[in-house]
Amino acid sequence: MTAVDVSYDEVTQTPRVDAVPLGHLSVETGHLYLDDFAEGDRKIARQLEHAAPWLEAANKRIRKRFGRNARISTCFLVDDYTPSGSAPDQPKPAEVVDIVTTAAEQAGFRLDYLAREAGCVVACERPYSGPRDQSPLADIVAGLIVEEAAVGANGSRPPTAQTGWLSNGERSPAVAVAMDAPDWEPPEEFGKYRHSVFVDIELWSLDSAQIHAERQYSCSLLSAVWQLLRLGLLRNAGKAVAKPYRFGTGEALPDLWAQMPSITQLTQDAAPFAAYETFSALPQHYEAAEHAARIIIDHLRFDPAVLAQTADRARDESNPIVLPDNPVGRTSHLFFDDVHVAHND
Repeated sequence: MTAVDVSYDEVTQTPRVDAVPLGHLSVETGHLYLDDFAEGDRKIARQLEHAAPWLEAANKRIRKRFGRNARISTCFLVDDYTPSGSAPDQPKPAEVVDIVTTAAEQAGFRLDYLAREAGCVVACERPYSGPRDQSPLADIVAGLIVEEAAVGANGSRPPTAQTGWLSNGERSPAVAVAMDAPDWEPPEEFGKYRHSVFVDIELWSLDSAQIHAERQYSCSLLSAVWQLLRLGLLRNAGKAVAKPYRFGTGEALPDLWAQMPSITQLTQDAAPFAAYETFSALPQHYEAAEHAARIIIDHLRFDPAVLAQTADRARDESNPIVLPDNPVGRTSHLFFDDVHVAHND
């Protein structure tokens, strides 16, 4: 009789969770719409010039803590998801890569990664990816949202999964019939300190004219996805998602943005895209969406295995790191004056 080795998995066994490379710091140096490239490189150059001093300060802080070999990467996000007012004039990916890398060099730093905002909705890791190679990141993150139970809630407000709205507190009571209207009560922030800062966030919208309309995700939700990608915390059934793609020598970039990978690695020896900590230096008009993104992240139910994996790796570093329990504590921002470029500049 011949012995047969049999392997099996328990039904309740924890699924395998892929690990992703992690640096010490991921720095976002810019976030622009494709329309911003219509007039060449002036606005892009100005934004990266504004970000450069803060990048230098962040690098100095991290290297002081982790030494000269600290793993720091830079990234730039292009919004190819928001409908454009000048679609026929949209620059091709190769043109944008040339503009942003040149502008970064002129500002005094190197740009390691270029990412697509549409790639935060549906991620793909290679050019010309088909459905089998894609991950619905926005849907995944939306499915992780857990609402806080409002004290005194009466069910008059449908849940977030139906409305596409999320708040950081208890809303004012709804008024159904004027004769039965209760005394007005103000909204109240959960965990407030003395006074409330109540925020109601639209996560997605639907075209009511379409029977089977797809969700149009908001900048707030996609900013949360973007931060989570940079923190290395997103998985699709345990598998890593949106791994950066490096185009080889002589390999041309696609002509269409939809054919690009979610994240393109621009430098050969770049530090990992994801990191234990993120820092974003952005114009002030992004502040509201970034604040909303932090609230969204604060309401997510993360995979405990992913959190434990990241925390263990941080503690195992040559210079150990103790991560905060809430991933939102690993994100930071600097908002500078909005960039304006005169037509005759």
